[in-house]
Amino acid sequence: MFSKTKHLGGLMASALLASVAFTAPALAQSNYPSQPIRLVVPFAPGGAADTLARALANNMGEHAGQTVVVENRAGAGGTIGTASVARAAPDGYTLLLGNVSTLATAASLYTKLPYDPLKDFTPLTLVGNSPLVFAATPSLEANTLSELLSNTTNHKNLNYGSSGAGSITHLTGELLNNQIGNAIVHVPYKGSAPVVVAIMGGELQLGVTQVSEMLQQFRAGKLKALGITGNQRLQVIPDVATATEQGISGLEATTWYAVVGPAGMPEDVVKTLHAMLTKALDDPQFKQRYAEEGLLIQSSSAEELRELMKKEVPAWREVVERANVKLD
Repeated sequence: MFSKTKHLGGLMASALLASVAFTAPALAQSNYPSQPIRLVVPFAPGGAADTLARALANNMGEHAGQTVVVENRAGAGGTIGTASVARAAPDGYTLLLGNVSTLATAASLYTKLPYDPLKDFTPLTLVGNSPLVFAATPSLEANTLSELLSNTTNHKNLNYGSSGAGSITHLTGELLNNQIGNAIVHVPYKGSAPVVVAIMGGELQLGVTQVSEMLQQFRAGKLKALGITGNQRLQVIPDVATATEQGISGLEATTWYAVVGPAGMPEDVVKTLHAMLTKALDDPQFKQRYAEEGLLIQSSSAEELRELMKKEVPAWREVVERANVKLD
């Protein structure tokens, strides 16, 4: 038996403990970020994603009041580093700079992908997108994509290079190939730079590359650009029309980048991170720096990014299946 007073005291103590337990996480989150944030790049140092991540991390740090540390975790086409973020604690201290390859096409290219792009991440914001360019040898009779498609004689013995089997440049080339009845042959290389060299050396007639990789040779007249993907022209090559402007649909593919975190992140942390990222991405100097490299910096809402991923995953699955590409 226990007295009424002891019973009331026990109830009050229990209520107090429950209150502390309830408010503790909220108090902890209100102090976010209270330690350095880790931004994982699932590719090797020195590449486009790595340099973008380091510039973004520097800008983020100015708004976060904490250091944002870039960590490279390369391997298996970016899926190793991406999977590590999917498994991380959803506390806002581990983020991923992913792209169309790791967050969309990988879902179809790998039969045993160790994560689900649509279920295992919390979308935060789009970072930007980089249209691709169809670069050709100056001796190719066609000067635009529309001319290439309208003149079937240009398809004879035509091949195109990409930065590797299953890469976004390969799959974008397959979008074009589908338009001309699979008449051109794909030749994979290890990166876009070797593709540019191969076109200038006569090994290839056509290549799909990042704009930054072929810009110098294009300006020197050693390559010509038949057209770009995406829905708007680029500041660095303003005279090159988009495929859409040339009356060609289905070639709107771009290399897009986005920041995501593990699934299940608290709503207040998501809001705080989104505000930091938006401020970092809206910096005029940051935007101009990448515009000069063919990357259009563009933030988005978390929901807009989620919808983009939901659209891109099945869209690229169709391309992958049609091209019969598998990476494992």
